[in-house]
Amino acid sequence: MVLITDFSTESVLKKLQQLPKDKASGPDGLHQMLLRMCAVAIAEPLALIFQRSFETGLVPLDWRVADIVPIFKKRAKDDPTNYRPVSLTSLPCKVMESLKKDSLNEFLEIKGTISGYQHGFMEGRSCLTNLLESLESWTQALGNGYGIDVLYLDYRKAFDSVPHKRLLEKLKIYGVHSKLLRWIQSFLEARLMTVGIRGSFSD
Repeated sequence: MVLITDFSTESVLKKLQQLPKDKASGPDGLHQMLLRMCAVAIAEPLALIFQRSFETGLVPLDWRVADIVPIFKKRAKDDPTNYRPVSLTSLPCKVMESLKKDSLNEFLEIKGTISGYQHGFMEGRSCLTNLLESLESWTQALGNGYGIDVLYLDYRKAFDSVPHKRLLEKLKIYGVHSKLLRWIQSFLEARLMTVGIRGSFSD
């Protein structure tokens, strides 16, 4: 199994047609609905742009800019801790990123690198499937007369602090080729963010 290195017009078209209709646009102002409606016309040019970006290992600077906006969670609206920051980025880059993620996931699954216990960020799996499997395991253990201890961990902050160099080294060990590594490194480097509140954005 090798990683797919080419972007076909068909694969880009399919991703564009699957874009949700109700999400906010990124810093470039392009809305999902616009890309969906123009999918047939722009799939081929985007595929060429994606291929060029991948071949050169360079992610355009515009694709590395993010608008950070607060989304209300619950309780009092005047308490800043009741909001979570959401990063809005370029839609064309999200489409390319999604295509590469699908290819990388398939590659790692076939190689057996991803554990069968992994439920997050996996197609066909979710928090619900994780809970169902856990419940099944606990029920079986109780049925066999065993006790159960459950330990809950909050990994939220861990996802904000993955060392990029270590991540790239791991991908290399797992057999990810140099072109994709260069592209991921460019994707991670020199990112710019602006914070927006009520339509006003920081520098």
